[in-house]
Amino acid sequence: MSEAAPSDTLQGNDGRTVSLQTQRLSLHAVDDIRKLRLQLRPRAGTNPAPIEDLPGIRGITLPDKSARNGFGRSQDARRVYAREGAHQKPQEKANNEPTVYWLGPNDWLLVNPTTDADGLKFALRDAAKGYLSVVTDVTDAWSIIEISGEDAPTRLAEGCSVDFHDELFPSGHCALTRLQHLSVIIHRLDDTPRFRILVDRSVAQFLRHWLEDER
Repeated sequence: MSEAAPSDTLQGNDGRTVSLQTQRLSLHAVDDIRKLRLQLRPRAGTNPAPIEDLPGIRGITLPDKSARNGFGRSQDARRVYAREGAHQKPQEKANNEPTVYWLGPNDWLLVNPTTDADGLKFALRDAAKGYLSVVTDVTDAWSIIEISGEDAPTRLAEGCSVDFHDELFPSGHCALTRLQHLSVIIHRLDDTPRFRILVDRSVAQFLRHWLEDER
């Protein structure tokens, strides 16, 4: 790895300053981004519309895992779908772009949603009729790490079975997978390449140390 150069430091969710900057690799934690977990369950005795047919909920369109992904079948089990703001090109995306990640059946993670938890609950009453909904603020439960630069795909591949080649993992695509044996969401934000890693806060420090470690 190239010798680290001076860089602006950013605070992680646990208050620890983490930053790595070289000519080919940049790593930092992203703080102060709200995260909500949304869970929907059909009400007993009802036959509500499929999740994918629900109208947008205050700008939120829920991704459906069964949607066409364009990847080979061997990769399907590791993919997670995301919906982002469509008004920006991938290279113009900011860290705070509202994004919805699919976690499992009827289960989503909303990163930097445009509404608060209470507001979303009220909106769901009208948009998701026939469903019971639970909205939980999980901001402190998840940490976000961003890794970018020419060496970023190689570094991620050292601890993950997903192929991060440009053609197989283009900008805007995500994977629900394991990185260095930890359950994570990896989202390619742009063609820098720049990746967002979402991981449980309790193991985020371990993952950052592994990513920072010189090979």
